[in-house]
Amino acid sequence: MSLITLQIGQCGNQLGHCFFNTISEILNQKPTASNCNFLEESQFRFFSDCEENSCKKYARSILIDTEPKVIKEISNFNKDVAWSYRDDCRINVQQLGSGNNWAMGYHHHGPELEEHVLNAVQKEAERCDNILGFLLFSSVAGGTGSGFGSYISEVLRANYPSVSSANITIWPFQRGEVSVQAYNATLSLSSLQKSADAIFVFENDWLLKLCHHKMGLNKSSLNDLNNVASQQLANVLLPVESFQGIVPIFNDLLAHLAPHPQFKLLGLRSVPQEPLTSLPFSAYTWPGLLRSLRRMVLYNTVIDEVYGQCSSSTNITNSPPVSLANLLVLRGRDSEVADPELLHKPSLPYVSWVPNALRLKMWIHASPFLPYDRTAVLANNGQLSAACVETAVAKAWKLFSYKAYFHHYMQCGLSEEDFKLAVMDVEQIVASYNSLKA
Repeated sequence: MSLITLQIGQCGNQLGHCFFNTISEILNQKPTASNCNFLEESQFRFFSDCEENSCKKYARSILIDTEPKVIKEISNFNKDVAWSYRDDCRINVQQLGSGNNWAMGYHHHGPELEEHVLNAVQKEAERCDNILGFLLFSSVAGGTGSGFGSYISEVLRANYPSVSSANITIWPFQRGEVSVQAYNATLSLSSLQKSADAIFVFENDWLLKLCHHKMGLNKSSLNDLNNVASQQLANVLLPVESFQGIVPIFNDLLAHLAPHPQFKLLGLRSVPQEPLTSLPFSAYTWPGLLRSLRRMVLYNTVIDEVYGQCSSSTNITNSPPVSLANLLVLRGRDSEVADPELLHKPSLPYVSWVPNALRLKMWIHASPFLPYDRTAVLANNGQLSAACVETAVAKAWKLFSYKAYFHHYMQCGLSEEDFKLAVMDVEQIVASYNSLKA
């Protein structure tokens, strides 16, 4: 059972490349009696074998962009490593991108490349015995990732209605990457809310703080941020086990974390958080790691420490954020004996209408994750990820009230009425999360 990935736009392709590098690094572990099945299932989930060379494997991924530069860079990089992308899974048009314009990506490039994308998806699907789901990597700041990503998400839902899909979304820096990012983020989220089963939100502000404060990277690059996001995501998506005797799959993850169609925003928190050079001097215990995750949820942060006003996108309040569902993934030594009681109510507030048995699930695996002896990742659906959305839609409406830059969107087929409906959709998402009561 396999996952098919679509890497869309510059950020989506760079993040997807980091993700497959992370998976490949895990697959390079020496096979043992205890991890042999884990490595085999992991490879089959994310890679297919090369027919000509048994030592080479192909990522189950489709690369899409409206300019060739990034796709060419990551394709050339993979020539000397153990994995690569297939030539028939690279799609781009020889143009200068989408001009940071959601409408250009959605209304122009979307219909233009739809048939090419569906053909590539069909070819990759035929290489799979069974499709677990689709993963769509993109950013919502620019035009291709936000606009074309929205369009393709809708196309996949229409053509593969029974296949689950999740969007891996990079949320832009609040201080700005492009002047119209609030427009693009609002329009994109309005579309994804209707077509995706779940939306994993990675805020660049949080990823940067995590690199600076915990990883010891004072001059973090975008690649460093992508590596952090990739490791968190891989930790959740790699094979796991449960105490009920079943082997959970992608659909189980989405069914637990996104139980209601109005609530699809998911955030990830992970521990330990420290430079790799410190690992020989560290001794982690499961109670200590779980207490760290609990603090991060209560203080609405992704770093295991409160640095004053530690987030520009989320304010720490006296009332902890309310959750609908949490999924705890533990990997490493003695994971089967860890006690998740610290993450149950009353330690953490959950919305009242979700039954106790459905609030928290714990999945485990004895295989360690990369060099860490023990790792814990908490996937959360709750108020943690709503604050950045609220800020973006407020900025988008303020820009629209002055008609700032909006003529560029109208030239590409977006009407004022379409934008107003998108704002209403996103404001409703924010209002639904803000109304949650424990």
